[in-house]
Amino acid sequence: MEYVRTIIAALLGGVLFYFINAPLPWTLGPIVVVALIGLVRKRPMVWSLRIRNVALVLLGYAMGRPFTIATLQAILDQLPLMLLATFVTVCAGIFTGWLMYRKTGLNFTSCLLGCVPGGLSQMVVLAAEMEDVDLTAVTIMQTLRMLAVVFTIPFLTIHMLSDGPVDGGAEADLLPAADMTTMLMFALVAIAGAVVGKKIHLPTATMLGPILATAGFVIATGMTAPAVPQPLLYAAQLCVGAFIGISVELQRIVSYHGMGPVLLGGVLLVLAVSMGMGTVVAMLTGETFATAFLSTAPGGLTEMGITALTVGANISTMTAYQLTRLLFIMLVFPYVAKGIVAFYEKRIIK
Repeated sequence: MEYVRTIIAALLGGVLFYFINAPLPWTLGPIVVVALIGLVRKRPMVWSLRIRNVALVLLGYAMGRPFTIATLQAILDQLPLMLLATFVTVCAGIFTGWLMYRKTGLNFTSCLLGCVPGGLSQMVVLAAEMEDVDLTAVTIMQTLRMLAVVFTIPFLTIHMLSDGPVDGGAEADLLPAADMTTMLMFALVAIAGAVVGKKIHLPTATMLGPILATAGFVIATGMTAPAVPQPLLYAAQLCVGAFIGISVELQRIVSYHGMGPVLLGGVLLVLAVSMGMGTVVAMLTGETFATAFLSTAPGGLTEMGITALTVGANISTMTAYQLTRLLFIMLVFPYVAKGIVAFYEKRIIK
């Protein structure tokens, strides 16, 4: 019964946001309505992680379809620029963390992990593995950052940086109809990618696994992957939005260390830096500004991927940039954070 309530709330949010012409209505609508109902009820609504994972597999497959040998070569050619974009964005996040530390009573490590733009779930997991971290504060900071990004970037991308949403249904009409065997084969490839991704502990495995598996299969075989019908993409976005909505506990956000104004200023700073870096990427690579901005934007792979699918951005380039930053944050940033904290504490002692 709880699942039925959540899906009804998510559908209402999606329909409402669709009729007011909001960006990403089938993702943002469910987030807002499900989170607000949870606030009114004083306890979160319920949604299934398995349903969200199935939706992510579908979205991951849709994002892996456009990869070719040419796009793979272009990604390898842009690797130095990806690392530079990652470095600049992470530095902006570190500076925001320092401002947060100066303006609140939180410790420096918590501020760093709360402000650096990684995925919400990944940064919370990382915070749980480090000492002297206020996990609640990190969760709230990353949630506020995610909400600011997930509402701001789709609006900017759809209404200012592109010619509007791309009709994915039209693309499906242009492609030859795939037979059932081909569709089943690609479905198995995407599912296998998710399973293997979880086994080897890939970040956001149920989305990244299908992206890599589908892309690898398309590149290796030269086959054309069938398009995903638009209603199925909307349903997947709705399922992801409902899960994010139950994860956003607004009652915890309203009063915690007065971090809201500082974090908002920090998010705006990181957005400005990302837009500047996106301009550089667009000028140097010839990509559209929408693609370059989504590539350097401080969002998660899921949110930026959904936006890229909506506006027809170059998904392979966007995925490569976002993945580079995510892997840097998961594999390298813990050591960077510990080094920064140790250096800062030594300065204070002196």
